[in-house]
Amino acid sequence: MKGIFMEKSLKKDIIINRLPVVIYFILIFAALMVIISAVAPMSNHEPKTTDTYSDFSTGWLNCEESEASLNHLSGTTVIHRTITAADCNKTLFFFAKTSNIKVFIDGVCQYRNNHFCSQFFGKTPGALFVNVLIPAESDGKLLEIEIENPYKDDDSAKLDEMYIGDISDIIQFQLQKRFNSFCISFIIMVLGVVMLLLFIPLTRQKIVGIEFLNLGFTAFVAGLFLTTDGRYLQLVFGDAHIYHVIAETAMRLAIPPFLIFLSQMYDIYSKRISTILCVIGEIAFAGCFIGEITEIMDYHETLFLVHVVFAISMLFILVSTIKGIVKAPKENIYHNIGCTVLSFMAMTDIIILWRGTGRETSYFIRLGILIFFFMEIVQIIKKFLASYQRNIKNELLSRLAYHDGLTDLLNRTSYMEKVKELEDDENPYMLIAIYDVNNLKKVNDTMGHQKGDEMIKRVADVMSASLGKYGQCYRVGGDEFVFISTKPDIETVFMNASKKMMDNLGCITDGNNIVPITAAMGYAVKNDNSTKDINEIIREADSRMYEKKRSMKHRKA
Repeated sequence: MKGIFMEKSLKKDIIINRLPVVIYFILIFAALMVIISAVAPMSNHEPKTTDTYSDFSTGWLNCEESEASLNHLSGTTVIHRTITAADCNKTLFFFAKTSNIKVFIDGVCQYRNNHFCSQFFGKTPGALFVNVLIPAESDGKLLEIEIENPYKDDDSAKLDEMYIGDISDIIQFQLQKRFNSFCISFIIMVLGVVMLLLFIPLTRQKIVGIEFLNLGFTAFVAGLFLTTDGRYLQLVFGDAHIYHVIAETAMRLAIPPFLIFLSQMYDIYSKRISTILCVIGEIAFAGCFIGEITEIMDYHETLFLVHVVFAISMLFILVSTIKGIVKAPKENIYHNIGCTVLSFMAMTDIIILWRGTGRETSYFIRLGILIFFFMEIVQIIKKFLASYQRNIKNELLSRLAYHDGLTDLLNRTSYMEKVKELEDDENPYMLIAIYDVNNLKKVNDTMGHQKGDEMIKRVADVMSASLGKYGQCYRVGGDEFVFISTKPDIETVFMNASKKMMDNLGCITDGNNIVPITAAMGYAVKNDNSTKDINEIIREADSRMYEKKRSMKHRKA
């Protein structure tokens, strides 16, 4: 009972300690919402009248000769008005959503969108800009617009941004209004392309993992969706429907790689739930695609299902992010900042829309998405740096475990593992040489241990330079070194290299005191005809080394 009580108390303390962080995020978010709500303009600041064009959205009548509504239109709606002399030789411009449009002057069709002909995926162009020249001789004639909404039980069709005047000035104004949003969307798409191009070289360098590819693909398709959905390209190039198709397709492709990225990058996002949502999303999107190519439904009719998948996915992401902030607010700080900014920007656009500005371009959410992707890149860089530091630390520890600290040669641990490996190796070729450095104790006693270390490092450097390319060099004791090679027919080459090594050892000097560096060496070989095991070869090499050492002492005496 006491243990359970302590565990509950500990959990309570953790929650209480992290409450200030959660409250901080909530208060900051609420304060920003209040500020935006207070300063959000009540109108959209679009010029209703200029020297070259003017607002043309009022004065329209319906079939009952009462004021016509341009919003929430269903079925087929016809609106009309009488053309005045001031309207002649000017261009009528307006935006039409979810509808097919025909424009008549005195019953003669002046414009019809090409969606009355069969087109790929859709009963309407989705959203398009219409411009119709009013002929000079149209004074007093009847101007009619037929708006056909082919979707049953749907009143989403509308006409908006209606002007009459110089078409070049109207288009220029529309482009200027959407330019910032287009630039942000294009930057997001380019950012995705850059990440995709960098993925292979960065992966080869082991700087990033597969999550970088998923983030890059998400940024690319998100940028593609925002770029084609912002209507800037429609104003420049026309043909609204192709951009509508691209935007809808890109939107469907964005969620699966994004969910996979989050589950790969962060532990707070359940891999199982992410996988389930990806599968559900792919099945739903495949169903939408089949419905569209079989002409059972079009993009607009499948949009609800797409939005449901998006809503469920966003709810999962939001809940997981909040849990992550509560659990470890500093662990994924840049990701948390990115999610907070994105949520704030989305709410900003919603509030501005609610207050009556009617920003079709969704400027702030685009800016939020751009900031979010940059924050994710920063988080990936932070993760890489942390991983890099861990790898460096592990490599250092591994090197210290298997390399001699003074000479950087392989140490006794490495030597013992190599011997164990060779015990089980069926390689018939093996050469083991054992070196014992002479006079190390004398140098330590008369010149100091620093000179003794210098002697050992000199032997190690010369040994590595002379023999390293033929096998492995080990320092297995204070003054004892071992060379092992498994190359066939290496004995003659080894003898020449070992003689060169002995000749290049040089001497240790301390003032007038000079001590030549020498070493006793013994070696043994295993070849095709030998039945010796490695332990016998080591004993044979060791015995020959001691014989050499005794002969060197005897010769000196």
